[in-house]
Amino acid sequence: MVVSQNYKKNKNMRKLTIILLLTFICSYAISQSIYTAIQLNQEREYKTKKPKKIVETNTFYNTNGVQTNKNIKTFDEAGMLLTEERYDENGERTARLIYSNDTVNRLTLSRSLERWSKFGYSKETAYYEYDTNNFLVSMTDKNANDQITFVSKVLCNAKGDPIELLLFDGNGNPYGKEIATYYYDKNLVTTSVISNIGQTLSNSTRKINYEKAYLFPNNSEVYNDKGDLIIVRGVDSNGVATEKISEEEYVYDGYGNCTENKIYKVTVKKNGKEIRRIDRIFKKQYTY
Repeated sequence: MVVSQNYKKNKNMRKLTIILLLTFICSYAISQSIYTAIQLNQEREYKTKKPKKIVETNTFYNTNGVQTNKNIKTFDEAGMLLTEERYDENGERTARLIYSNDTVNRLTLSRSLERWSKFGYSKETAYYEYDTNNFLVSMTDKNANDQITFVSKVLCNAKGDPIELLLFDGNGNPYGKEIATYYYDKNLVTTSVISNIGQTLSNSTRKINYEKAYLFPNNSEVYNDKGDLIIVRGVDSNGVATEKISEEEYVYDGYGNCTENKIYKVTVKKNGKEIRRIDRIFKKQYTY
C-alpha cells in the first residue's frame, strides 16, 4: 500500500512538473517567439510621412464600461521607434520602452521594458543579434541586474525569415523549440511549439505581414484603397465566407497617415438586418 501510494504521488508530481513546463514554454512563446521575431523589424506605426512623435488614445468598450489608455511614442531621425510610454485610464504610467536601432539597415538592436504595477517595478531588456546578411540569429533577455534569463537561437531561411527557434534559460538549459512553415503566396505562417521530448504543444497560423495583407485578399476580408481592412466575415467549415462579424472606419490626415480607426462588432439578425456595436476607437495625433 505504501509503495502504491508513493508511486501515485511520484507519478502525479511528474505530471505536474510536465504541465508546468509546457505552460511555461507556451507562455514564453507568446512573448519571445518566431512570430515576434517576424514582426520585430516591421514598421507599422505610420504609412507615409515620418513623424517625430505620435500620441495615441485607445478607447475600449466592453461589459465593464469604457476604458481609455494613452501611449506616447517618439521616433529617431530615420523614423524608427525610439521610445514608448504607456498610461492607464487614470493617467498613471504603466510601462516604458526604449529602443536602440541600426538606422542604416533599419534593424532593432535592443529593447528595454520597464513596468510599474501593483506588484512593484520591474525591468527587462532584450538584445538582438544579426549575421552579415542582417538575418536575426539570436535574442537574449536580461533582467534589471543584467543577468541573462533566456536566450533564443534563431535559424532563418534564404529570405531571412525565422524557421526555427531554440529556447534556453540563463544557465543554458534547453526549454524546447519552435518551428515555422511559410506560405508566401497566401501571406501566412504556421508556427508550432515543440517540447524537448518532441511533443507538439501548440499550433497557430497568422499573417506574415499585415501592412501588405491587402495584396493577398481572401473571401472573408475587404480592404479599402489605402490597404486598410474594412470588413471581416465569418468562415464556415468549408472555408466559405458567411455574415459580417466586424467593420472598420478610418480617417486620414493630409499625408495619408491614419488619425482615427473605429472598429465595430457586427451581429446579423435572422431577418438579415445588421446591428453594429462600437468595440474600439484608436486615435493618433502626429507631430512632424
